[in-house]
Amino acid sequence: MLSLVAALLMGASPAAAELRMNDLTAVGTHNSYKLAVPPEEMAAMVTARGQAALGVDYAHRPLVEQLDAGARQLEIDVVADPGGALYAKPLTALGHGTILPPSVAAALAKPGFKVLHMPDVDFRSSCPTFVACLTQVKAWSKAHPDHVPILILLNAKDGQASLPGGVTPLPFDERTFDALDAEIRSVFDDGRLITPDQVRGRRATLREAILADGWPSLAASRGKVFFALDEAPAKVALYRGTRTSLEGRAMFVNTDEASPAAAYLTLNDPVGQKDRIAAAVKAGFIVRTRADADTWAARTNDVTQRSAALTSGAQYISTDYLWPDPRFAGGYAVRLTGGDVAICNPVRAADRCDSLAIEAQPGVPPRGYLSPQARPDLTKILAPPPAKGSPRAVADAAIFDQTRALKDSPRWGLATADVDGSMYDHFAQALGVRLTPQAAPVLTALLQRAGEDRSVVSLAKTYWDTKRPYIGKEAAPICEPKSDHLAGNPDYPSGHSVHGEQVAMILAELAPSRAAALYARGRDYAESRYVCGSHTFSATEAGLQAGAVIYAAEHASPIFRRDMDMARAELDAALGTPSR
Repeated sequence: MLSLVAALLMGASPAAAELRMNDLTAVGTHNSYKLAVPPEEMAAMVTARGQAALGVDYAHRPLVEQLDAGARQLEIDVVADPGGALYAKPLTALGHGTILPPSVAAALAKPGFKVLHMPDVDFRSSCPTFVACLTQVKAWSKAHPDHVPILILLNAKDGQASLPGGVTPLPFDERTFDALDAEIRSVFDDGRLITPDQVRGRRATLREAILADGWPSLAASRGKVFFALDEAPAKVALYRGTRTSLEGRAMFVNTDEASPAAAYLTLNDPVGQKDRIAAAVKAGFIVRTRADADTWAARTNDVTQRSAALTSGAQYISTDYLWPDPRFAGGYAVRLTGGDVAICNPVRAADRCDSLAIEAQPGVPPRGYLSPQARPDLTKILAPPPAKGSPRAVADAAIFDQTRALKDSPRWGLATADVDGSMYDHFAQALGVRLTPQAAPVLTALLQRAGEDRSVVSLAKTYWDTKRPYIGKEAAPICEPKSDHLAGNPDYPSGHSVHGEQVAMILAELAPSRAAALYARGRDYAESRYVCGSHTFSATEAGLQAGAVIYAAEHASPIFRRDMDMARAELDAALGTPSR
């Protein structure tokens, strides 16, 4: 059975039903297994190595919690331990060893690949063995069969010991990689695994298949995982051996776009590699990039790299902060907005999903932050429109007549400009900066989703079914064309006014130093509707109230509040204000 979101997506348009597995964007985690280094050990590392040691001062919740939260890319570092017990007695950064939990000690004593970041120093893992990590992912996947394909990146760790007298990791060779593939296949059979051979099909090379045939369909890839070896060319060459295109191998590899084995690329700098990422994604390759690295973005709440990653087109965006670190001001985090887990890729499929997620967290409304039942009933909140002949109706008519004299004035020009266009343009002067979707991708997505909650305006319009003020006054000018669509759309309340007030209040909350100017601009934007003549004064005032009501209702959604927290950093960056 497909999930509700998946079923809605397939019914949204024929284009959505034809999506491939590389037509998505999702968020994942870097070194997903990693647990925190204890403070006293971290302090010793900083003393010995300086501030650079803080690059490992992060941690993740268990893999299952990450998957539940929407992570669809995981990264696992493996070290070879064919005899067992090689990593069973870590020294720690303090040099005097530690007592491991019995279950961890028992797991490390057995032969097989172990999972850790740095032997003896940063070795604590939520799943100490590779098979244990994969078993957790498999169990979660079987319980959630509609999930989009999960990318699992592997780093094959070897090299020098982390400390004098510490363990030197065993080198990887082709036989070691054979054993690594065997552990993957011991957990995931071909029915749950997307492999290079499956994608290559009858083509001579994997690259040829990607460029000519593409990746498997999204529908056929749900409930599956695929692996990529994220290593430098030397290790990739060992893994490939004499194979042209990874024949028989369980993993894809990080390589360049011209390689016969090209299908997946690690391009971790979405700022400097922006053009290459977009070109690779457009060509058909799957790309993973990073929203942050080495803890610095979270420490300073710097969203530059996050914004670049979210708009880059990379299918998988990795972070160390699926949740904020409470130690750092600003609450830096990386998620898709609205509880979405995977969305249409901005480079490959931006217009193919009708604003619906490819996958969303359970219980999240497909559209908006509020379920239809939670959205305010404006017919019970707003005063009804003025009755014919009432003092309010007479006043509305008088205001309409009098404001026709504003035609060709600067205020008329503003009302005309307010009919259409981007809210970023309309609020630029009040905000003090002109935002862009590239610089503020979280806010852009937030405003789009929040707009869905304004659907209650149409219900109220239909309920009261009032006429526009210019109807029956053919000679009276208004500042936009008198189209059939406009005439057929009831007057009360004004949807434009609702929109302006809602946006003003969202921006004012995110940028309190500009709140007064933003509130004033929200009112001006609303009042443009009766200046224009498209709405009555009463409809404008009702729209202002409705916008505030909808904005307030959205605060009942924890996802709305989380998205506001993420968007706040974008406003801080744009305005040059300190993180809050």
